[in-house]
Amino acid sequence: MEQRSCRITKTAVVDPRKYYLHPLPFPFTLLETLNENSAAYGSVPSTFARIRESLITLYREDPRPWLVGYSGGKDSTMVASLIFEVVQSLPKEQRLKPISFLCTDTRVEIPAIVELIEGNLSRMRKTSQNEDLNIEAHLLRPPPEQSFWVNIIGRGYPPPNRTFRWCTQRLKIDPVTDFVKRRMQNGKWTEAILLLGARRNESISRGHSMANREMRNGLRRHEDMPNVWISNPIEFLTTEEVWAYLLQKPNPWGSDNRALYKLYANASGGECPLVVDKSTPSCGNSRFGCWTCTVVERDKASEGLLESGDERMEHLLAFRDTLMEFRNPDNGWRDMKRMNGAEGPGPMNIAGRRELLRRLLKLQEENGLELISEEELLLIQKFWKAAREPDDGRGVARIVNKLKGVHMIDLKEANRLRELQEEVASEKGISVQTLRRMLAKEEEYSERSRATGLQDDLLHILKDDLAEVDLDMLLA
Repeated sequence: MEQRSCRITKTAVVDPRKYYLHPLPFPFTLLETLNENSAAYGSVPSTFARIRESLITLYREDPRPWLVGYSGGKDSTMVASLIFEVVQSLPKEQRLKPISFLCTDTRVEIPAIVELIEGNLSRMRKTSQNEDLNIEAHLLRPPPEQSFWVNIIGRGYPPPNRTFRWCTQRLKIDPVTDFVKRRMQNGKWTEAILLLGARRNESISRGHSMANREMRNGLRRHEDMPNVWISNPIEFLTTEEVWAYLLQKPNPWGSDNRALYKLYANASGGECPLVVDKSTPSCGNSRFGCWTCTVVERDKASEGLLESGDERMEHLLAFRDTLMEFRNPDNGWRDMKRMNGAEGPGPMNIAGRRELLRRLLKLQEENGLELISEEELLLIQKFWKAAREPDDGRGVARIVNKLKGVHMIDLKEANRLRELQEEVASEKGISVQTLRRMLAKEEEYSERSRATGLQDDLLHILKDDLAEVDLDMLLA
């Protein structure tokens, strides 16, 4: 589309083409769009001023601490900038409210997003420290036992789809929930306010979701954390207004939004919001998020980044196709019995998990990115020992050793342990594979605060053993 000329008027902001050579990420020039719609929502600068004033009032009159959802996208960046401006505008003796910026890193985020977020969080921390803003910036990650690769390659979970999107809870919601619970449990807080960059204009479903939630004094109660109240400062802004704000001046922590704009222009996508409950729309049609995402048919953001010259995305996109291949039961990588014993596509079989690990480690060597940690590899080995066709305890080590020449555990110790397991299994009249699965399952539960469900899981393993014995008797 031909770029139209820019008319400077009283309500205009700085022409973004002064900073950027790329086309704007919406059909018309930003300034003309704002000018043509100014009658509908008034002066843009006054709109931003009203939001700042409302935040100052909330800061001064409500004693509860603030949590701020930050995902690195345009909307959360605007909220973050507004909050920094608000605190900076106050005298130092009034900057007493504890504010915690929360960002979740699933460990499978698009590399360009990770780099942008880590840089901004570092600058936020330094600015807060230098100016006594009482703002903390936290990068939250799921524990290793709940990482994407431990769940898929270790436990054998199939890659997520729209009906089984197990990743959202484990990788995004739980780290935030755990952070808030720790603050509540240590007696520091009794309630908190969570500020998010959600906007009704983003989508019809988002608009309906926000409109249907009951409000009290301008806040909505969090569905899963009753002691947390949600504030959406930019709820009624349009996309054009968000960009108008971001392109006016540098961020308060000392960086501008050129990299962010370029990211949007290159990816032609949206952002993956900080997910704090199941009602928050997932990374769906337009998003920045996980390069492993198999919920969408096509990852347009990653494809756009590849087309714009980010060569790292080529192999990552190819591996995403690999995940979809392994998810398809017709390709032979899935058990045809579910975890509860019912017939149907179940977890990935042990052969599939081994092959996927080989390919992931090869990808890691090719791209030079750390995709999986040694701690995750050890956890994967533990889960393999509890698989339906259990590994002998050396499968991961053999794969790693073959690819990298690294020995993970002592071979003599592993052999002695296997001999002891065989002796005990013989005494108890069960197969050694069943015993190894039961021991691995018990070890898995030992790391939890409660063992609820352990007996049922052990019973399922014994039932599998009995079913195999009956089958052997029939074939004899």
